[in-house]
Amino acid sequence: MNILVVGGGVAGLTCARMLDHAGHTVTLLEASDDIGGRVRSDKVDGYTLDRGFQVLFENYPAAQRQLNLDALQLRCFDPGAIICVDGQRKVLTDPRRDHDVGAVAAAALTSAVTPLDKLRTLLLSRQLAQQTIDEVLAGPDMSTRKYLIKQGFSQRAITNFFQPFYGGIFLDRSLETSAKCFKFTFKMLSTGAACLPAQGMGAISQQLAQSLVAHGCIKLNTSVQTLLTSDERVVGARLADGTDLSADAVVLAVPAPDATRLCQNLPKPLTASLPSKSLQTVTLYFSGSRPFYHSRKILLNAAADALVNNAQLLTNVAPEYAPPGRHLLSATILGQPALPDDELCARALDDLRLMFCGDAAALDALTTYTPLRVYRIAYAQFAQPPGIHVHLPNNDSGVPGLYFAAEFTEASSINAAMISGEKCATLLLNHKR
Repeated sequence: MNILVVGGGVAGLTCARMLDHAGHTVTLLEASDDIGGRVRSDKVDGYTLDRGFQVLFENYPAAQRQLNLDALQLRCFDPGAIICVDGQRKVLTDPRRDHDVGAVAAAALTSAVTPLDKLRTLLLSRQLAQQTIDEVLAGPDMSTRKYLIKQGFSQRAITNFFQPFYGGIFLDRSLETSAKCFKFTFKMLSTGAACLPAQGMGAISQQLAQSLVAHGCIKLNTSVQTLLTSDERVVGARLADGTDLSADAVVLAVPAPDATRLCQNLPKPLTASLPSKSLQTVTLYFSGSRPFYHSRKILLNAAADALVNNAQLLTNVAPEYAPPGRHLLSATILGQPALPDDELCARALDDLRLMFCGDAAALDALTTYTPLRVYRIAYAQFAQPPGIHVHLPNNDSGVPGLYFAAEFTEASSINAAMISGEKCATLLLNHKR
């Protein structure tokens, strides 16, 4: 078959690579100047800047199937987090997996959560680690907040840890995201590490694209204007420059808003609606000459009026992210504050100083940090309230000739994007003309 894949993110790359390996004629159309979509990294003055703070969970099933993890040279965060609250830094960790004796001791003594919360965390971690993913995702759904309350966690644990930590994962501190998403990510973090490829998150996309680049399958700076149809079947795509490309099948591997736009004039309506609500985030990068803390744990801002939700000195985890002798700080802000970049950076540094208040050495080191770049991610995830996943579209759009390979058929994560690409490719490989 002759197949057009529209979109060069993780899902599109996974799908296109599988189809190419199977011997089909594949053309991947990417509107921007490089592949990767949201999983992309820029090189700026010797720094590696991911387009939004992201991590790869090493135990993602699809990542283990699709990626050569050793070749990515993964640099791993230590388990747990440093909670910044009330002018103090309090450590939480998994004593089963943390090799830092000092961190384990500090976590045992911390008052950031109650002793019962620590026990419940260990019990939940063990329970989910022993379950299959299907078992984890089975049963009725509810919000993450309701699930945590049902599990007996205190309000202190929810406020100090779960809101900022999972706010950074779900981009929503309200914890109204599906508990199924929470349980899956909790399982991933209970059984493996959160990692950064040494050359940036974009190395994931580049690895997926290697064979496609070698075979000349990818066309960059190539935007699709509309889908071509004949007798209620999708038969190709019209590019922004007016060129028409015919195909036996078209795979949309773009975010939900772009898929909605491209599908709006189809003669046969879609059988399922695409998710419409999006979540936004801003990632700020700062360069500095000295580290202001030395842990490989993420920093969480538990303050009720937090601007910075979480921060991380990336070079503590992956020194390759900065030139020798330099340090790279990433700060995550949820939503899209209506502030100019310079003011946003200044206020973020103010927040970081509050997070480290009382630590004279850290505050002195923070004076060396200056803004490097701001990434405003207008579509970082689609919202995942309880019950949404059973209503998501299938890989088969219901319109002849049109297929989906995008996270919106599964869930909003790198793992889900890869799974969607796999399922779409398998569907097409089993297609009988």
